[in-house]
Amino acid sequence: MPSRILVDTWREQGPGACVRKLRAATGMALPMLLTGKRTAAGVAAYFDLITDEGRRFYGDSFHFGYFRTGAETLPQALDAHTDLVAEMAEPTGEHHILDVGCGLGAPAARIAARYGCKITAVNISREQIRQGRELIEQRRMSDRVQIVRGDARALAFPDGSFDGIVCLEAAGDICVSEEDKERLVRELHRVLRPGGRVGFSDLALHTNPPATDNRTLRAVLYHRGEELVTDWPALFLRHGFQLVNRQDIIKETMPTWDRTLSVYQERSSEIIHRYGRRIADRTRAQLHRIPTILASHGSFPVLSLLK
Repeated sequence: MPSRILVDTWREQGPGACVRKLRAATGMALPMLLTGKRTAAGVAAYFDLITDEGRRFYGDSFHFGYFRTGAETLPQALDAHTDLVAEMAEPTGEHHILDVGCGLGAPAARIAARYGCKITAVNISREQIRQGRELIEQRRMSDRVQIVRGDARALAFPDGSFDGIVCLEAAGDICVSEEDKERLVRELHRVLRPGGRVGFSDLALHTNPPATDNRTLRAVLYHRGEELVTDWPALFLRHGFQLVNRQDIIKETMPTWDRTLSVYQERSSEIIHRYGRRIADRTRAQLHRIPTILASHGSFPVLSLLK
């Protein structure tokens, strides 16, 4: 971790925040160094570590944008992605919705405000829960959105607890093995009432990229390519869901990378100051390569699923 980040964190948030960052950096790196694989604890530590940086430069939503026309700003496209997944779950004002892998709760707050529903949002990252609860309180949504710590592979809710579920670009982060994917979908089916719907989206690969591209994916997304090779529709069908609607929005997500690089350009002096020129230049080069990799190997299913 660049020392400048720790200096800025100490100045802006105090020594406790520095300790949290160092702990997160260690927790994220160790599994990769020791085994070459992610763990659930490593995923939690990854999001503990990157949350401040993501919010500083890109806002409160931690997913790709959905660019219906290509002319949207990044914030508009992030909201459009949230809206698309919410539509797939068909929430109403009477519904209790589960948001699986909720990030900071910004999508949950948007969905609750639009539909008038109640949302329980689950996250494995302690830092995102801490900041997410602050965000929900600031937005005066605490009566409708509750963020709780939990593992989506083993949810602490009774059978049939929820009228609908949204899982917005989180499944690939939650699942660190093939068995985890099975466990996740089984849990979604278990806690959803009969007749309820899941709105789902995620980046998925149909082929595993070569080693050079895999290193880029791991650096930017904290994933190996093989972990993302998933047929999510088939997996949901195998566990008893009916597929109601299916879209592939990979092309509509691609402008996310141009918008991200624009932030790098517009705030380059701040980024170089914060991370150093070597890291900033390397990251910029990796971001340039990601769209080509995803265009060749990726899909982005958006699903509406009925129990």
